Amino acid sequence: MGSDIPQLQEPAYGKITSRICSFGFGMKIETVSPFQGLFRPIVGRACQSCSPKSMENFFYKRHTRLGFSSVIRLTEAETRYRGWLVRRLCCVIFIWERSADQDFSSQLTEKICKHPSVMSAVNKGRDIDEQVDPLSCDNAPQSSKVQLEVLKVLGQIQKSLSPLLIRLAHWVLVKVLQRLYLNVQLHSGQVATLREVSAACPKAPLVFLSSHPSWLDGFLVPFLLYSQSIKVPRVAWDWTDCPRLYRYFLQKLGTIFLPSDGPSMHLSEAVLFACTETLLADGHSLLVFLESCSSSSCHILAPVASKWMKAVMAALQSGAVPDVLIVPVGISYDSYPEIANAGTQVFSIFGFGRFVLSALCPWTASLGCARVDFAQPFSLQEYISNYTWKHVAPAPCLRETLLPFILGARKKMYDEMALAGIPDSPDLYEQTLVNGFIMHSLRAAVFSSAIMAPNMLSALLLHKYRDGIGLSRLLSEFTVMVTEILLHGFDVGFSGQRWDLLRHSLYILRNHVTLYSGPSDVYVVCRPSQHSIRELGQRSAALLPVFLYEAIGACAVHALLAQLPSLLLVEIFFTQEELNEIILCLCALLPKNILLLPPCQSLYGLSQDVMDKLIQCGFLSMYEDPNAPPACDTGRRRFVDSLMWRSVDDMSDSDSDLMEENVKRHYKLGRSNRHADFFVLLCHLLGPLLKTYEKAALYLQEHGTFQSETESNYVDKLQEYLQGKAEEDGSYECTERSLASCAVETFKDLGVFQSSPSSHGTLLSLSEPFLLKENCDRLVAFIQQFIYKD
Repeated sequence: MGSDIPQLQEPAYGKITSRICSFGFGMKIETVSPFQGLFRPIVGRACQSCSPKSMENFFYKRHTRLGFSSVIRLTEAETRYRGWLVRRLCCVIFIWERSADQDFSSQLTEKICKHPSVMSAVNKGRDIDEQVDPLSCDNAPQSSKVQLEVLKVLGQIQKSLSPLLIRLAHWVLVKVLQRLYLNVQLHSGQVATLREVSAACPKAPLVFLSSHPSWLDGFLVPFLLYSQSIKVPRVAWDWTDCPRLYRYFLQKLGTIFLPSDGPSMHLSEAVLFACTETLLADGHSLLVFLESCSSSSCHILAPVASKWMKAVMAALQSGAVPDVLIVPVGISYDSYPEIANAGTQVFSIFGFGRFVLSALCPWTASLGCARVDFAQPFSLQEYISNYTWKHVAPAPCLRETLLPFILGARKKMYDEMALAGIPDSPDLYEQTLVNGFIMHSLRAAVFSSAIMAPNMLSALLLHKYRDGIGLSRLLSEFTVMVTEILLHGFDVGFSGQRWDLLRHSLYILRNHVTLYSGPSDVYVVCRPSQHSIRELGQRSAALLPVFLYEAIGACAVHALLAQLPSLLLVEIFFTQEELNEIILCLCALLPKNILLLPPCQSLYGLSQDVMDKLIQCGFLSMYEDPNAPPACDTGRRRFVDSLMWRSVDDMSDSDSDLMEENVKRHYKLGRSNRHADFFVLLCHLLGPLLKTYEKAALYLQEHGTFQSETESNYVDKLQEYLQGKAEEDGSYECTERSLASCAVETFKDLGVFQSSPSSHGTLLSLSEPFLLKENCDRLVAFIQQFIYKD
């Protein structure tokens, strides 16, 4: 372990990497192959419960064996021409041969002006005598007030495209990506599936719903589709992140924005819905990012995603399009350009130009590899019909379920009577439908994202061997983790020899790890600086969706072990009821964007899946009490004088009706060294979030009552408190603003805070139960039981 590592002098990085190649350690050099049998793991399958027909019809059966291609390595083979000059101009020829999206801005404007919802919104703000006839838009002058109002809102959404600027931007993007990355991988089978689906359903537009790990995603995904001769989607961008000049430049490239909220809110919403409906009806595709770019440690849903998906669903329900095909997109990077280093200048036209020029410099360091995965398309019409048929109700808030359990007012956390019913309000039902669909699509996008080698190495160094590990053992741990990821149904974005993969990962993490040369081994230690710990924490968060169920189960088992008086070398047993109870408590405490719980799965079903994972990985094993009679023992049934005959069509009979007692199920805890090491890793994967919750509850204890203040100010103060605590215990992975915001949102749902709207934002105030110190102590103790302490 790391405590046995000797204190050695740190050599230069170049020397140590050359020494890594010379070390053999008596071990055979193995090749890490991300294959199971003849095929790679199939990621991004459609949900069998929500879209069974799409799962069967849109599956790329004939394309599973196709390999990957790097879209930035343009050679003579990608063009129709051959020759010496072509080899030097292949990038220009390749970009010029691709068809640019046609511009229908004039027809689009005319259709939007004639749209019934737009005209009704215009007339709503006028008197009855001043109402405008929709047919008069044909001959109305440009100075007409009605058309000026519509054009003003439409100008905030989109502008006419510039084909020359699109080609020039893509050519520059190829040069930038070639400098930044070794390759950008794209699965050929997934691309072939998109082509087949588009050809089979020509009237159904594609809507790409993507994860958002980097600000580069808005340029990368359209370029990939452009390079494959697939219609480039209109990219939905958040207008608050872009200055005016930069926004104008993006609109010329095909980006669309939400209109700003103003006095004519109804008109802006009507123009947005009409514009989305017209774009989809004309066959245009749409790309929407489901999460905020700043949510690196946890997935924070983007506010613009809900508005765009409302517009898409409204277009489908109005009959403008017969169906919409949803394509979740997963994006993975070894590393990406950080916004923090460039500040806000990245989102200005001059700062972005400086970034492009610096990326084109020959001494620019490579950021590794990137990969984009397109999940299996599914029908939005089918999803909505199945959702309506199932009548999936929203989960009850934590104030009704978990809070009484924490305060001791109820013995059981999960009460079937506390389930919320189907929303009566149509607006509330629509919002519930949209929120559930976004969570369902985000889950598909995250689960289809490949796991990169630096992410795996970061998790091992930060959560399992924080004090350091020898390189020979790190090699074996790396291979074991690759196997576990593949067995969990996730794919990895690499292949090759272990030495090459490890050297590549260490090169990517060279600013965050330290290598020490020993007499017989090389030791790898993560640096204790704030920037290094935060960077490793952000990278290792990519492994949480892979081992989420096991991590929940490990933290729940740790909470049960904390209740035992002592852990002697004896066998430990748990009943099924107490395991279910503690797992449900933890699942309810975790935010939905971490659980990625789709609407087709209940919280109780999730707890059952967690128990199955614990049994599958060997943490728990079924145990039958030897003192209890066997389950198949018929001697427990007493003979009665009268025979209990029932009619043949009486379906109420069951074997459990004749059982006099319920035999409890018991589970035995595994105690091997392999289980212990894996148990520590799983507990630490949820550690950053749970420690943030703990410190947020301690912050309430220390500061007591406070006056009402805005949520943003409170998050800032909480982040400062987390930073101060990190200076004491070194938990810099808990200082992310996204984690602080997630803790505040959970405490609001739990009933710790009372929220009220105001002109300056949401105001927070401490609720009445938590004005008492003992209730704050109960909250802290409840969270601390799930945290593994080293």
